[in-house]
Amino acid sequence: MKFVNIYEVSQHYGGPEEGGWWYTAGELVETAGPMPHEQAKELAEAVRKRDKGKLEYMMGFSDSDGCDPDGHGDDSFLMSGGAWGYADVVAYIQDRPGPEFFPDRRPHYE
Repeated sequence: MKFVNIYEVSQHYGGPEEGGWWYTAGELVETAGPMPHEQAKELAEAVRKRDKGKLEYMMGFSDSDGCDPDGHGDDSFLMSGGAWGYADVVAYIQDRPGPEFFPDRRPHYE
């Protein structure tokens, strides 16, 4: 038996090291299951088709994230963990209900 875990996934700013680095993070939207693997594959494909092109643009934590004190865009003022760019909806077929968020801890540069 499988679960279909549907996530909103986006890129998050990790920090300024090595010219800036990013990581992928997701927030659980819905879990369906348990169900047979074939049914899970059909549902995941239906979700992908339904949500294809439904992208939301993310801009940090707020309107001031990534802006200098005068309100002009400046990457030097990006806050770690803020999401930028387009978020997408993805469906994963997994063995158990998915966690509310992934990763469970914000990664750090090593």
